Amino acid sequence: MGMFDRIKAIWRANQNEGAAVVQRDLLSMRVGDILTYDLEDYQVEGVTIYRNGALVKKGYLLRGAVGVRYLTVEQKESVRAYLFETLNARLENPDEINYEMIYEDTSYFETVRGEASVNVQGKSPFNTYDMVYWWLHLADDGRAMLFEWQTGEIVIRLGHPIKPNECTILAGPE
Repeated sequence: MGMFDRIKAIWRANQNEGAAVVQRDLLSMRVGDILTYDLEDYQVEGVTIYRNGALVKKGYLLRGAVGVRYLTVEQKESVRAYLFETLNARLENPDEINYEMIYEDTSYFETVRGEASVNVQGKSPFNTYDMVYWWLHLADDGRAMLFEWQTGEIVIRLGHPIKPNECTILAGPE
């Protein structure tokens, strides 16, 4: 490498010196980002964007040392987030989802249900062609049970609410 090539390389490196650090929040994470919550690091492997009219909710497929988790986030008057673990349980059809669902001696009561079209980036249990129908049940202690159905498959998730200010996000490569 000649003298002028070295000077050009140093000059190019210095051009990026003041580049802004990319800031992410729970609503703007992308595939490849790292989320730290409760002393665990998770890599975002998939993003699912749920749309129903003006309502938008995001779901993130996260892989960490403890396994795969699913994070749902929506903006209401404040950011609401739930961290879920997928259960190894199945229902034959969505008609089996009742107002009250009992799991391990805990009653979960339906609080909201809906349907949404989805847009998927990275890994996801859903496709972008069919509607996703979902039911959110809450227990008295705040734990949550989420049922999601698309084209004959029901995914059951069990989780709890998390506070967005307890999360740290490191942006992945652009």
